[in-house]
Amino acid sequence: MTHRRPRAWLAALTAGLTLLMPPGAAATAPDTPRDAVLVVGALHRLHETEPAFDYAALKRVIEAADPDILLLEVRTDELAERKDTPGRPEYPRVVWPLLDTLGATAVPMEPGGAEFERRVKEASDLHAAFARDQPEAAALLDRYDGSLGRVLARHWKAIADTHDAATDDLMRGRYIVQFSVGGDGLAASQREWDDYMVREARRVVKANPGKRILVLGSYRNRHLFHEALAAEAPARVVDMRAWLSRLP
Repeated sequence: MTHRRPRAWLAALTAGLTLLMPPGAAATAPDTPRDAVLVVGALHRLHETEPAFDYAALKRVIEAADPDILLLEVRTDELAERKDTPGRPEYPRVVWPLLDTLGATAVPMEPGGAEFERRVKEASDLHAAFARDQPEAAALLDRYDGSLGRVLARHWKAIADTHDAATDDLMRGRYIVQFSVGGDGLAASQREWDDYMVREARRVVKANPGKRILVLGSYRNRHLFHEALAAEAPARVVDMRAWLSRLP
């Protein structure tokens, strides 16, 4: 039997239909419910050195998730003006340009205005006092962070590894070390910051039962969002390692 080549018009039609799909539809991972909650941990500057999860891969993840709502670790003014975000280069590199095509409602999770200024000043003062009063402990924490980064770089072989149980456990351990070495003041300040964002995420998830929501946190605190939202909506929160493993 002679096998005919696909007709040119059929190939063109297929290409045309692909172009007509909504943003992210062609790359959407399978078996993602419309009301799913996906908690993604950005790597910040590590995207620049981690080939398994670089900026292009982060863009692909967000597009594939095809969220109705995008929860972001930024302030209201940063989102409104699409400002530069020190320490979070993924926003100008990936997130801000995506907002023009994604079709999702973006929601900030960080406090703004006077509340933000108060928290930043408090945290800065605490870190300065820690470095001044306990220089050896501060140096130890810096070395620990460097070692932890090298351990993660060796562990991450695929994009799914950046969201696995080992990564989450290492970040839980970092919190324990940070709180133990830094003292009660630093611990309380960090908890207050994290708790504020987690509350915002829980509020939005609870208020939008039929929407697909992507929470873009950090690899450092992703486990906090995942645990809190799994308690809020256990049937909706996605196993990100498994989801990323299926990503085309």
